[in-house]
Amino acid sequence: MDPMLMTLTAFVAVTGILITGYYALTAKAPVTRRLEEIARGDLAQPERPAKPSRGPVKSALMALAPYGFGGGDSSLADTLSFAGLRGPSTMTLFVGARTLISLGPALFVLVMALIAGKPLGATMLRAVLIWVVLHVIVTQQLKARAKRRIGSITRGMPDSLDLMVVCLEAGLGLNATIARVGDERSNMKDALGQEFAQVSMEMRGGRSREEALRALGSRNGADDLKALAALIIQSDRLGASMAQTLRSHADLLRTKRRQRAEEAARKLPIKMLLPLAMFILPALFVVTAGPAIIILRDFMTVMTHR
Repeated sequence: MDPMLMTLTAFVAVTGILITGYYALTAKAPVTRRLEEIARGDLAQPERPAKPSRGPVKSALMALAPYGFGGGDSSLADTLSFAGLRGPSTMTLFVGARTLISLGPALFVLVMALIAGKPLGATMLRAVLIWVVLHVIVTQQLKARAKRRIGSITRGMPDSLDLMVVCLEAGLGLNATIARVGDERSNMKDALGQEFAQVSMEMRGGRSREEALRALGSRNGADDLKALAALIIQSDRLGASMAQTLRSHADLLRTKRRQRAEEAARKLPIKMLLPLAMFILPALFVVTAGPAIIILRDFMTVMTHR
């Protein structure tokens, strides 16, 4: 039974590798396919929008997605958006990747334990535990990435608003200011600059400024960015001075950033209490009291033998 199971596992693995390699090596480039269509005379037919090509890894992950959990979770879609992972197939790819990362090691442990003849109950429990732990780790890593991106956007808002004020006072309109700030900050790999560049692209594509700004606040999860979008929309409706409004809001955000830094500094002694009590104080006690304890032990030994 064991040799047959090992043979079947090896056959499935080798077959999968060969099929994947065949499709990867025989896949034609989009330019080659287009030239073949021109040679066959297919240009006379109505042109259809080309679908984005998928590699073997991407296709495999998307094929695994239906077997995973959380594919229809709206909170997961929001978390992916907050983390900057957007696209029509982002949810499917993430669920497929999470399924592969969590289920793959669990199945490997299960198969190896069954081949070795270990008890089925303990093996199943171990495999389920591995799957749950890896599933939670991948989800928490995604949430941590979303939190880091939200923090990066929040910290960079005062500087971006100062740049917007300079552009507005130089005579640029609001749309041109957003485009300019987006170009400058996105070249620095700044998350907020990339979002402003996307807003500018949406407005050039025909979307109204109010809709683009509201989408900017809703897809990033940063409360300060939502407040900024609402402030710009309200000031635009009322006809207020946009430069003065943004300058006042930048001062407010800078004050909030300083207050957050002071709050983090006040929390630092509490966070240091646990490592101090577990790692530093025991070592300090051994160094300071150790020699005295040794001398006291020797003294008590001498007094006892008398």
